[in-house]
Amino acid sequence: MNKKILSLVITACVLGLASVPAEAFSFKKNKNNNVQSVKATKTKNKKAQEEEVKSPYTNEVHSVFSLKDCVELAIEYNPEIQASIFNEDVYKSRIGQAWSNFFPIINAGLQGSRSGSKYTGESPYGVPSQYLTMGYIPSVSADMMIFDFGKTKATADMAKRMWEGSKEDTKENINTIIYSIKSAYYNILFAEAQVKVYEDTVADFELQLSQAKGFYRYGTKPKVDVVTAEYNLGKAKLNLVKAKNVLEVARVQLSRIMGIPEYTNYELSDQLSLNKYDETFENAIKTAFDVRPELISAQKSVDAAKMNLRATRRELTPDLGIFAGYDNGIGNKYNVQSAQVGFGLNYTGLNLMRIKKQIDEANAAYKKSKAKYEDVKHTVYFNVKKNYMDLQTDAEAIVIAKLALDQAKEQYRQVTGRYKAGVGDAIELKDGENTYLNARLDFYNAMLNYNVTAASLEREIGIPLVMSDKYVIELKAEDL
Repeated sequence: MNKKILSLVITACVLGLASVPAEAFSFKKNKNNNVQSVKATKTKNKKAQEEEVKSPYTNEVHSVFSLKDCVELAIEYNPEIQASIFNEDVYKSRIGQAWSNFFPIINAGLQGSRSGSKYTGESPYGVPSQYLTMGYIPSVSADMMIFDFGKTKATADMAKRMWEGSKEDTKENINTIIYSIKSAYYNILFAEAQVKVYEDTVADFELQLSQAKGFYRYGTKPKVDVVTAEYNLGKAKLNLVKAKNVLEVARVQLSRIMGIPEYTNYELSDQLSLNKYDETFENAIKTAFDVRPELISAQKSVDAAKMNLRATRRELTPDLGIFAGYDNGIGNKYNVQSAQVGFGLNYTGLNLMRIKKQIDEANAAYKKSKAKYEDVKHTVYFNVKKNYMDLQTDAEAIVIAKLALDQAKEQYRQVTGRYKAGVGDAIELKDGENTYLNARLDFYNAMLNYNVTAASLEREIGIPLVMSDKYVIELKAEDL
């Protein structure tokens, strides 16, 4: 009898598992969209996932990082990306949780009891006046749903869309991190250029102070020129200190984004780019609508809301299930064994009013997700167009800033020559130096804005821009 009941339970479980769709056990990977040129390195080794990711970089080791190196370090060590990857696992597990409705529910227990009776008078049957019995009843039962008219499938489909959306969220997070890396990287290059400008300024003012002292010693210039030169030199040194502090802060910012916040003993190998980009606005918009992870994630949310609406409507349908059970009573006098197996069609907690309102809620949530998708699409369009226009403006600003730099450099050369010849004054020299200083900083700032805007446009599109072999301007080292 025991073997027969056990066989029935096993057979029921097998039949139930056979009715579960294959996608409950096999998750096909959808095609990945291009994300910047770097994809998230998802660790497949569970042990590696569970262990804390530690960076091998310490300040005792000097490194030279390219922009690509910094991006790869962020992919590996940035905790936001790691959190996004584990968030995918959270949503993926919910798919299996949904399909678990088709797996058997096993119940097991052990009950013990003591019962007895006692006659107050003489027993009419010639049995003892008192009867006691003790029993132990182990039991096992299994229930399994074999069909629920698509409710579980709709719930699992909704969970799958949410999982796919979480993967797009990871890609979007990577996009944002890469933009932050590029922005911080370019800011360091600008800060280094700014330090170089102020170092040159300090050297120029030291030379001017020496000249002013010489002119004053021979009586060709007044004492005020010496005082002015000393003031200019002091201010230039203060600006240099501030510029070095800005550089250190920018370096710490890049280290933080890379996920190695305490490491600052490195240099950067790249320079601010002046390359043009072969990208039209029409192609940029089309590409963004096709591959932008944020937009795809919003579409997945719409699909998930639609599946939720379908699952909620199917709450009006019953469940078809099978069940089996076995009890074996063990007592001091009587043994009672029982077994049962069967199937049933039933509703569980059917409340028509509640289901109606749940359907209304799911329908409203679906419409809300569709409106949100349209809002994201409009935002993507606006941001792509704005960044595209800003990129064109920043390219023109570089040309204008270069012309201003050339003029300021020529003016500074003239006033310096006049002062050395003894025909210029300290005020004219200071004005010329400040104009040249600001022109250099403005030119570097125009280059910074161009590069950061290009990185921002890449983030909005979702893939890297195609760089041309042409330049915004031809630049030589002596031009600065």
